[in-house]
Amino acid sequence: MEAFWESFRLDPRQPGHAPLRASDADREIVRAVLADAYADGRLTREEYDDRLNTLYSSRTLGEVPSLVTDLVPPDGPPAAPALALTADLRTRGARKWRKDVEESLASFLVPSIICIVIWIAVTGRGFFWPAFPMLLTGLNLVKTVVQRESVIQREVLRLEEQAAKDAASELPTARGDPDEANQG
Repeated sequence: MEAFWESFRLDPRQPGHAPLRASDADREIVRAVLADAYADGRLTREEYDDRLNTLYSSRTLGEVPSLVTDLVPPDGPPAAPALALTADLRTRGARKWRKDVEESLASFLVPSIICIVIWIAVTGRGFFWPAFPMLLTGLNLVKTVVQRESVIQREVLRLEEQAAKDAASELPTARGDPDEANQG
């Protein structure tokens, strides 16, 4: 387990380090292990959510070891690939957010331009009624821009769940399958 525990700045198993505050980097190391365990099918969705909630509500390093001691193999997982995978998922989540912003911007600009052209062509001057559709589509754009982290987290979770499903579907089928017995 030493390789895993060495990825922490301070070893949370040490009694002298246990009362110290856990950093976001420490939590990210544990989150990556939990995500891998969930993707491997070693944790159920409920266990994963419970441990994740406990992790994010933890304040000290001493609270961390109990979350992963049954998940970390004796030689420990390689810390760098797990963190690299997490960074890749966050990058993909950020791409999704940028795509959402682009779509929201397009859904703001296109109707706004059409309404303004109609307003100029038909009414000329007067009450600027295109403000109403611009306001509604603008609110959607602002909401999309402001909820950046939420969109990224949702996408990362979706990708992790997809990876777990893909990993489960790649498992070999059980021997003695009744369909194989009937065909033989």
